[in-house]
Amino acid sequence: MIRIAQIGYGYWGANVARNIIASDKTQLSALIDLRADRLKVAEQNFNGQVRYHSDYREFLQDPEIDAFALAIQTAPSFEIAKQILNAGKHLFIEKPMAADAEKATELNELARRNNLVLHVDHIMLYHPIIRRIKQMYESGELGDLIYFDISRMNLGPIRLDVNAMLDLAVHDLAVIDFISGGKEPYHVEAIGEKHYGSQETLTYLTLKYDGFLAHIKSSWISPIKERRTMIGGTKKMVIFDDMKTLDKLTIFDQGIIEPSEEYGEYEFKTRTGDITIPYIRQEDALRNSVEHFAHCIVNGTQSISDGAHGVKVTRILDEAKRKLILND
Repeated sequence: MIRIAQIGYGYWGANVARNIIASDKTQLSALIDLRADRLKVAEQNFNGQVRYHSDYREFLQDPEIDAFALAIQTAPSFEIAKQILNAGKHLFIEKPMAADAEKATELNELARRNNLVLHVDHIMLYHPIIRRIKQMYESGELGDLIYFDISRMNLGPIRLDVNAMLDLAVHDLAVIDFISGGKEPYHVEAIGEKHYGSQETLTYLTLKYDGFLAHIKSSWISPIKERRTMIGGTKKMVIFDDMKTLDKLTIFDQGIIEPSEEYGEYEFKTRTGDITIPYIRQEDALRNSVEHFAHCIVNGTQSISDGAHGVKVTRILDEAKRKLILND
């Protein structure tokens, strides 16, 4: 069992801690937060099962700790992450991995040199439906990729440390990288609007890859919560609606037929086939992420959302941030 000390018990940190405790592969050995009120809430939730402290440095050299989970704001996480990796502890870190690609690269190199597992919690890679779509693409069922059209919106919470793109689109960039087998965009465009603070609360990100386009809408100021991904392939198309209860994935056996000169046809025609909603067993993506982290430590393997993967996503975000400034 992997013994984990977690830093941060805010909104998302509470979810991480709950899954660490619930898994039979991990043990939450310590919980660290500067806020006494958050530690008090944790004590009430976990009934004394965990050690509580306000200073993470107390556990860096603790032989009873195998790894750290870092669930705090992006700005202070970099220096803490470096200390954790320098102490020889494996690291589960929340997205975005770092504020920029330079810092992300430094963390990745540090983990690699120390032969440690650095797991970036790109949670959607551990969703069973994303895994199913990847299998469809790898088997040829989808055909070649044509486009990703993604909408990730909700009404708050508005973060102060990063903009909506870094908070929300980071999930989708990780998914595109995962499904496409690591393809990287050669052109990035981004526009956004700032409301209720100094960060963009609404962004539109467009990317051109070799063979396909991706468009990602990220918003903290939407009247509805939406988590919708449409993927077009040359053979089939899919819609993943994560807000639905059961029928989250819809597969469309539809597409375009190439014109045939043999019969004097020069127009492209549409092909319409079955629409199917497959049964996919529900799983907790965060639990899968936590357990994949533990599996990698036990088996000495790298995570599918390792430091190198995190660097690629952060590099795209750097270019997107540059375009936001240019288009402001």
